[in-house]
Amino acid sequence: MKPLRGNFDTQYNTYIAAGEPLIFHCHHYNTFLQATLEDTKDYIDIYPILIESAQEIVYAQMNQFFSENQIAEIEERKQIAEDFFMFCGYGKFSLENVSVDGGKVVSESDHYSYGWKSKFGLRAENEPMVSFFTRGFLAGATEAIFNLALGSMECKQLSCYTKNDSFVSFELTKNINSKKLSNSPKQGTTQNHTLNNPNNTSVNYLGIREALTNMPIEGTPSSKGIIDAFGVLLTRMYSNYYCQTSYRMLKKLEETMGSDGLMLADQLLTEAGHVCAFNTFGGIMQSAEWNGLIKPMCQTREDWVHGIVAVVNAFGWGFWEILELEPAKKLVVKVTNGYEANSYLQTLGKSSIPISFLAKGGTKGIMNLIYNGDITTQPSLTDEYYSEICNSPKAFSVRQTKCRAMGDDQDIFEVYL
Repeated sequence: MKPLRGNFDTQYNTYIAAGEPLIFHCHHYNTFLQATLEDTKDYIDIYPILIESAQEIVYAQMNQFFSENQIAEIEERKQIAEDFFMFCGYGKFSLENVSVDGGKVVSESDHYSYGWKSKFGLRAENEPMVSFFTRGFLAGATEAIFNLALGSMECKQLSCYTKNDSFVSFELTKNINSKKLSNSPKQGTTQNHTLNNPNNTSVNYLGIREALTNMPIEGTPSSKGIIDAFGVLLTRMYSNYYCQTSYRMLKKLEETMGSDGLMLADQLLTEAGHVCAFNTFGGIMQSAEWNGLIKPMCQTREDWVHGIVAVVNAFGWGFWEILELEPAKKLVVKVTNGYEANSYLQTLGKSSIPISFLAKGGTKGIMNLIYNGDITTQPSLTDEYYSEICNSPKAFSVRQTKCRAMGDDQDIFEVYL
């Protein structure tokens, strides 16, 4: 059986698996972004967006892989879906009891359920279970496995770690009438580029990318599909899942609230990127992998900035380049082939506002971690420390000064005091 894996494409600086770009993000961003999206539930119907966005993407990917590799046997298709879910760090499940009419799925572990409980604890009694992504994955994969139409499967969650259950389970059923869902944007509107080593730092960008993209960062049967690396729980997540859920939320808020909705979405999504940077970048810069591979290259605090930007260039987020770095005062970063712009341009066309929210919050987080705080001293990455360095009057601010979705050639971010 040929497994579904994908490869890192240096021309685009991202991972591609059967037409779908994959990027590394951890449980802090995955769960915080979902919590951010759920915060809009009083204004819009957010839960179908969280499920159906995954369903569309997985359906497209699995169909492409089965077709390209002429895989027709149902049990082999099931194994491929199970294996890819585990490989990407999403968890582990079995489709053994699923037929063309649906069935129950018991999961040995589930990234969203496990990650949410780890970060936020249990959910309230009146709140739904959290594994919306997995529900979409199971529905889309099942449709592709049995050659069903997109939107013909429904998936409900029956148990969840966040409800104090001892396992996670789901139930797939056929819709009487298929839902009308959309096609995945796949790679979107891309840009190719070349990564080079800057001449103003001792950090080896190309060497770091080569080392990290060849590390066996994957879920395994022994880890039950969980990737515990760099001090966080990593996933090889579909970049289109982040974009489809975020931009659909943005558009719904705009329809409901006008310009106030756009402003609210900007604030929420940028903060999610900022929290991601604090936890993900902070965790990386305290990890054994950082200490072994990157820290020996860092002679100055500015090299730490270059070091974490070099790591980002191995995460599939596009090409990140530092245009200007004024110690403790200013950072200007250019992003080429950023996954946010790729997806937005393909699905929605031109935007009236800058839309690269993850990169916007992420660049701000780098400066707050390294200069407003001091990540080099290995502080505890607590909520209190976040408030101290990221919400203080001395915290850095950020603006996106150029945006591909608004017609510019690149995305440019300026972090400043």
